[in-house]
Amino acid sequence: LKGKGIIPDPRPVRTPEDKLDKTRYCAYHKSPGHNTDECLGLLSALLRLIGQPQLQKFRNFDNRRKGRPLDLSDDEDEDNRPANQKRARANDKEVFTFSTHVGTSTDNHRKPKIYDPPDFSHSIPRVNSNNKQLDTSRRKVKAYTREAQNAEKRVMNVDLRDTINKRNCPITFSIEDANLFAHPYSDALIITAPIGGIPVHRILVDTGAYSSILMLCTFKNLGLDPADIRPCNDQIQGFNGSISCPVGEILLPIRFGGFGPKSKIIMETFKVLDVQNEYNVVIGRTALYKLRAAVSIFHYALKFPTIEGEGTHYGDQREARSLMLLSTSRSFHMMRKQDADNSVEPNNSTSDAERTDQFIPDTDMPQADVNLPLVDTDVPMTSVLPETSTKIPDQEQLFHERDIQMHEDMDPRMQFKDGSHHVRAEPVEDIEIIYVDGSTQQKSLRIGANLQEPIRSNLIQFLQSNTDVFAWKHEDMKGIDLRKACHRLNLDKTVKPVIQKRRKFGPDRHKALEEEVNGLIDNKFVKEAKYPTWISNPVLVKKATGLWRLCIDFSDLNQACPKDSYPIPHIDYMVDATSGHQLMSFLDAYSGYNQIPMHPDDAEHTSFYSARGLYCYVMMTFGLKNAGATYQRLVNKMFALLIGHTMEVYVDDMLVKSEQASDHIAHLSEVFDILREYSMVLNPKKCTFGVGSGKFLGYMVSQRGIEANPAKIQAILNLSPPTSLKGVQALTDRLAALNRFISKSTDHCKPFFDAIKKKKPFEWTTECQNAFDNIKKVLLRLPTLQKPLPDEPLYLYLGVSGVAVSAVLIRQDGLQQFPVYYVSKALHDAELRYPHMEKLAYALIIAARKLRPYFLEHSIVVFTTYPLRQVLHRPDTSGRMIKWAIELGQFDIQYRPRTAIKAQ
Repeated sequence: LKGKGIIPDPRPVRTPEDKLDKTRYCAYHKSPGHNTDECLGLLSALLRLIGQPQLQKFRNFDNRRKGRPLDLSDDEDEDNRPANQKRARANDKEVFTFSTHVGTSTDNHRKPKIYDPPDFSHSIPRVNSNNKQLDTSRRKVKAYTREAQNAEKRVMNVDLRDTINKRNCPITFSIEDANLFAHPYSDALIITAPIGGIPVHRILVDTGAYSSILMLCTFKNLGLDPADIRPCNDQIQGFNGSISCPVGEILLPIRFGGFGPKSKIIMETFKVLDVQNEYNVVIGRTALYKLRAAVSIFHYALKFPTIEGEGTHYGDQREARSLMLLSTSRSFHMMRKQDADNSVEPNNSTSDAERTDQFIPDTDMPQADVNLPLVDTDVPMTSVLPETSTKIPDQEQLFHERDIQMHEDMDPRMQFKDGSHHVRAEPVEDIEIIYVDGSTQQKSLRIGANLQEPIRSNLIQFLQSNTDVFAWKHEDMKGIDLRKACHRLNLDKTVKPVIQKRRKFGPDRHKALEEEVNGLIDNKFVKEAKYPTWISNPVLVKKATGLWRLCIDFSDLNQACPKDSYPIPHIDYMVDATSGHQLMSFLDAYSGYNQIPMHPDDAEHTSFYSARGLYCYVMMTFGLKNAGATYQRLVNKMFALLIGHTMEVYVDDMLVKSEQASDHIAHLSEVFDILREYSMVLNPKKCTFGVGSGKFLGYMVSQRGIEANPAKIQAILNLSPPTSLKGVQALTDRLAALNRFISKSTDHCKPFFDAIKKKKPFEWTTECQNAFDNIKKVLLRLPTLQKPLPDEPLYLYLGVSGVAVSAVLIRQDGLQQFPVYYVSKALHDAELRYPHMEKLAYALIIAARKLRPYFLEHSIVVFTTYPLRQVLHRPDTSGRMIKWAIELGQFDIQYRPRTAIKAQ
C-alpha cells in the first residue's frame, strides 16, 4: 500500500530527538523512537481503512492461504534497522505486533501476535469478544455453527439446572404493555438501570452485539477504580467492518426490573471502550442470556423470570427520541468529524465535563413514558433509585444541545425576556441531502426524508430551478437596496460623542482580531473611517469551537440612540399559528443582519479600532441597539401578505407552512419571488425544506400540536440539587421556559421561591428537595398542547391553593379534552388574605390577562362549582370585584357548573 496514496502520511513525531530511543526504528514515520509494530499511528490508520472499498483491489486470497500481511516498509528501511529489530517471521509469514494492552507492565518482550489480513468478503454486524464456544480456530467456529443447524438432533451439552429454576415461570406480553407507549414507532430499546448501584441512563439493548460495552466516560463518572480494569485483547467489529480495541474489561453488577421483589441482579463483564457515542452502555447477548430475557420491540420492554414471578423492564421512549433528535441535528456535520488526526499517541481531547451530560446521578426516573391524563393527577411512578447513596462530582450542565456548528456562525444568539436562549429554527426528523447543481455535486440542500412522491420529485425540481435565491459563496450576497431598507442610528445630538480608550490585546487575540478584520474587508462589510467622532473598542469572544468571534463594544453609542419600539411578534401565538400543518420549511437568511446597509450618514459612527487602523461598518451589524427592530420591520414589510397565512417570521427565523402538503411548493414559490424582489439571499447550510415537524422559537411544532423542547427538559433532569442561591435562580429560570406545559407550576416551585427570598444564608431544605424530585416527575409527563380552531368555544378550569392561583385553557374534540395553555401565578401580601371566592375571581382575571388573544377570538366557558358569575355582578360587592367585572365585560364569558365525576 505504501506509495499508493491510500495510507495517509503520519504526523511528525513531537518527542525531542535527543530523547528518542535510537535502538528502535519505525518505517511508517521513518524515524527512531519506536518500532513499526508498536506504532499507534499506523494501527489507527489501518483500522480506519479496514472495510473501505479502496482495499478491495489488493485482495489476492485463495482457499488455502489468506495471503501475506501488509508490508509498509521498504528494503532500504529494513537495512537501516538495528540488528535486534529485524522483522520477525513465523511460518514464512511477515508479522506486525501491535500492543493494545492498557496499564503498566514490566514485561517488554511479549510474544509477537500474528495478525492475518481480514477477509472483506462479508461485513458482519457483530462484537468479537472472548466467546468461549467460538475460541479462535476456524474448526471450532464451524463446529459451533453446526450445533445450531443440528439442534433438533443433538443432545443439549449445557447443564441448565444451574441456570433455570425448578419452578416454571412463563413469559407473556400483553396489549396492556404496548399501550404504555406511543405507536407506531421505530425507536431503539433504551433503558435506565443501576450499574454498580448508580442509575445509568441511555443504555441500549442490542441483541446484535455479543458483549456488553461500557463507555470510558461513563466508567469515569461511576467513580470506579481504574485498577479494576483487566487487560483485554479482544477487538470490537462494527457493522461496516470498522474495528475498535477496548481499553480493557470489568465485572460489574447490573439490576433489571427496578427495586421490587421481581427485580434481578446479574454480574456482567463489560468491555470498556474509549469512543464518543450517544449511548452510555450497550447490553449485549451475554447479559441477556444470563438474565434469560425475552425482548419485545413491539411492547418496548424486556421480560425475565424471577423467583417471585415474571419481571419486566420497560424502555424509556422519551430518552430514545431525545437521542434521535440529537443524532439528527448532528448528522449534517458528521462528515467533518470523521477525519480524526493521525498522531503517534492517541488523542483523547474530549473533556470529562463534555461527556457527562448523558449520565444522570441520583435522579428519580420512570421506566415508562405512559400516556397520563392531561390535568394534574397523582399517578404512582416506578422509580429507579440506587440502594446506597454514592457521591458524584457536580458537573456543569449545558442548557443548549451539544450540537456544535462546525461552520462559521456570524450571528450571536439573542436572549428572550425569560432568560431562555433564542435557538435557531430547525427540523427534528430525518433529512436527506440533495444536489442541485447536476454532476458537480458542490451545491447541496436539505429536504425531509419522509416526503412522498410526487411531492418529493416536484420539490427537488423546484429547488434546482431556484438556486439563485441561495448564497453559495459570499460574493452571491448582493445586499438590500438602500432605497428599500437601511439602518439609522438617530443619534441624540445633545449627547457628546465618545472616543473610547483603546484596549490592548494579547498575542492570540491580536492575531484573531487581524484575521477577523481582514475577513470583514474582503466581504465589504466595513470600510476605512477617517476622522470619526465615535470610536468603539473591539471585543473578542471565544466560541465553543475554540475560534474567536468579533464583537464591538457599542455601549456608549447605544446610550445616545433612542429605543425603537417597533413591536416584536409574541412567541406563544406564533408557535400556535405554526402547529397543525402537514409540511413546513425552515429558512435562514445568509448573514441576515449584514444584508441591510447602514445609512451613509451613520456609518462612521460605528467606527472601531483595529491593528490596521480605524474601520466602520457599511452594513448593519450585531450589537447596535435597534438592529433587531430594523430587521423585523424589513421582513414584516417584505412578507406582509403572507405572514399569518403561509408564513411566520420572527426576526431572522423564517418558516413557510402548508396545511396541505400539495400546496407547499406554491407557497415556497411566493416566498422566493419576494426574496428576489428585495435581493435577499438564503444560507443553504441552514435551510430545510418539506419536513413535518421541527423546533421553532424553542418549541417542538408538528401537525399533532406543540410539545416542550426535549433539550430543555433534559437540562433540568440532568441538574443536581442546587448548592447556592445562584443555582436555585438558574433552576427557576429554566422552569419558566416550560410554564406553559406545567399544571400548577407555581405550587410546584413555591419552595424554590421561598429559598430565594430568604435573607439568611442559603439552605436547601427537605421541602426543596421533595419539590425538586417532584418537578422532575412532572417534566416526564408533559402534555402535548393543541391549537384551537377558529371560532370554536374554549373551556377554562380554575384552581386555587393557599399560595397561588392557576388555570388551564382547554379545547374539546368530541368527548376528549386537550390542553391549550396552563397559567399560574403566586399570591403576594394582601392577595394571600383574599377570601376563597375572590381568589377564584382573581384566577379568572389572571387567565384573561395572560390569554387575552384567546379570550378576544373565542367564547370562553368557565367551569366552576362556585357561583362566580353572581358574585361578580352583585351590586354590593367590593370595589375590587367590580373593577374585575368591568374588565371581564369585554369578553364573551359563560359560566357553567362543573359536572360531578360519576363512578360505580
